[in-house]
Amino acid sequence: MVNLRRILSVTFLCLMVVAVVCSGSATAADEIRIGFTPPITGVHAAGGSLQLKAIKLALKEINGAGGVNGKKIDLRVIDNQSTNPGALAALQKAVEQEKVLALMGYLYSTQVFATADAIKNYGIPTIIGATNVNITKQGNPWLFRVRPDDSIAAGAMVKYIKEDTKFTKIGILHDSDAFGTGGADLVEKGAKELGLTVVKREKSSTGAKDFTAELLAMKNAGAQILVFYGHQEATAVLQRQLRQLGSPFKFLGSPSSASKDALNLAKEASEGIWAVVDFVPGQSAENKRYAEAYKKEYNENYDSLAVWTYDGLKILVEAIKKAGEDRGKIRTAILAMQGYKGVQGNFSFTPNGDGLSEVSIVQIEKGEPKLLKIVNLGAKK
Repeated sequence: MVNLRRILSVTFLCLMVVAVVCSGSATAADEIRIGFTPPITGVHAAGGSLQLKAIKLALKEINGAGGVNGKKIDLRVIDNQSTNPGALAALQKAVEQEKVLALMGYLYSTQVFATADAIKNYGIPTIIGATNVNITKQGNPWLFRVRPDDSIAAGAMVKYIKEDTKFTKIGILHDSDAFGTGGADLVEKGAKELGLTVVKREKSSTGAKDFTAELLAMKNAGAQILVFYGHQEATAVLQRQLRQLGSPFKFLGSPSSASKDALNLAKEASEGIWAVVDFVPGQSAENKRYAEAYKKEYNENYDSLAVWTYDGLKILVEAIKKAGEDRGKIRTAILAMQGYKGVQGNFSFTPNGDGLSEVSIVQIEKGEPKLLKIVNLGAKK
């Protein structure tokens, strides 16, 4: 009798194991794995948490509406640790261990450059928010940018200075990484082409905490306006120190200057600054719908710099709906998207993988960006 009970018990356990294994297999077959590699730890962790909120809202909406072709999206989140080696390790884990079909990649240009060869070798469709203009000019067919690149942002900055202010003397301060340097190069080039004078250009190391020397150099050089191209952590410090010096010139910053993270860090020091941004909150019906959904989900206003992850996942899912689970066909489907209505604007992809060509100039009032001018420089071919 005891032996019989043992046999029955073992048999029951075996059946349970088989059931679990079969259930797991069925679940995997009913899901599509997408990788996401944000900075969860490290210097960019605050921005990474906002990216996570945006993409998780998209994920909730997608799966709540039935998923993709009858399958739910299984988002595998892997920390890039705010470093280039961490970005590469996250990519490798996503592809080799998590077996993802496609990737929601990186906001920072240095991380895209560090992973671009591996992305190309893997042949995996990768959505990015990085804006260095050269990223999509390297012959990598697997990168798709869902933000306006720096040539558009920089062009809008100098165009606004030329057409809408009386300033003719520009100072340029930038982060020394690929994003900051590339953006500053474009601002300097554009300024000279429009007959503006760059009286001083300075760079700072990533993570710098003191810009006093650079700001005094700009003042002594006679700058009427400072164009800053750098990350949100630096721009908040810079804005506070500019106030401490009595704001000797106007400030016009890259998109990070008007990000939620930067404004929270700068507080009242951000009041009155100008910035170029990907879009202005509330500028479209899709944007207003997103703002309401985000507010309902998190009881706070959304971050404009993190929205690319929401738009990016929606675009990726739309491509999978049309192309199925074939990476090459997904790539073709993304490139074919023309006039897709997203939160940031209408996406029309160029052959190089760039999706947006319009930006806005804003002024910060009571902690919120207010539209000064919309600038559309046209999509690049």
